[in-house]
Amino acid sequence: MLVAPEGFFFSFSVVNNFFFCFTQERSGPNDNFSFNIYLSYLVYAPLYIAGPIISFNAYVSQLDMPQNNYAARDVSLYGLRWILSFLLIELLTHLFHYNAFAISGLWKLLSPVDIFIIGYGVLNFMWLKFYLIWRYFRFWSLVCGIEAPENMPKCINNCYNLENFWKNWHASYNKWLVRYMYIPLGGTHRKLLNIWVIFTFVAVWHDLEWKLLSWAWLTCLFFIPEMMVKSVANGLQAESTFGEFLFRELSAVAGAVTITCLMDFYKRLTFFCEGATGEC
Repeated sequence: MLVAPEGFFFSFSVVNNFFFCFTQERSGPNDNFSFNIYLSYLVYAPLYIAGPIISFNAYVSQLDMPQNNYAARDVSLYGLRWILSFLLIELLTHLFHYNAFAISGLWKLLSPVDIFIIGYGVLNFMWLKFYLIWRYFRFWSLVCGIEAPENMPKCINNCYNLENFWKNWHASYNKWLVRYMYIPLGGTHRKLLNIWVIFTFVAVWHDLEWKLLSWAWLTCLFFIPEMMVKSVANGLQAESTFGEFLFRELSAVAGAVTITCLMDFYKRLTFFCEGATGEC
């Protein structure tokens, strides 16, 4: 029996994504670089304001060669899943009144445990709300034959650290920041400095308010110990089966603690900003 080498599937996925991005970003004929096509890119409804972010080259390349990663059946199932998710948020809105507590200010009268639970519920509601908005427009673009990045590729409850959280929240915007800011600023070689510039830009991009700037700078402060712990963890090598088991279990415990602290931090941010309006 043939056994794939370790890391084969990861490598295949990376190579596949590389060629897909390369195909999308390739330069097209000069006729594609016209004012009319550029105008259509700017006002293309599924990508305008509320939709995922793709580059002009990616948009134009799919006008000539529509996406083929999703068959008609896959697109239909994608739409059906969106409908089920919409029914879920309707159910949550009617049965769980987290947002009412957040907006009315009644949470101030509750115990810390109750506040944590309400904040956790509000965050999950916000995630599901943006999930529905972005996936609706992505579904629209897929129907038209244009594939855009998935903005919420992972559930908020499966993000065990800040870096993973931000890679999977508005992911197309994250890709844009990496391409046009993070890499030009030096990438991982200057990561500790880059995050301050990028999160300050993200705060100003949302709105020019001190509370948003304080949110950005607090996030950067939380990044520092995480990067230090990751650096130490990456340097540790388990040499025995028991060592690997112990390291895996400790990583799981650290992840559970991290996501709990992450939720606590962002639920406080949620109440500090605009409650359940999602404008932070």
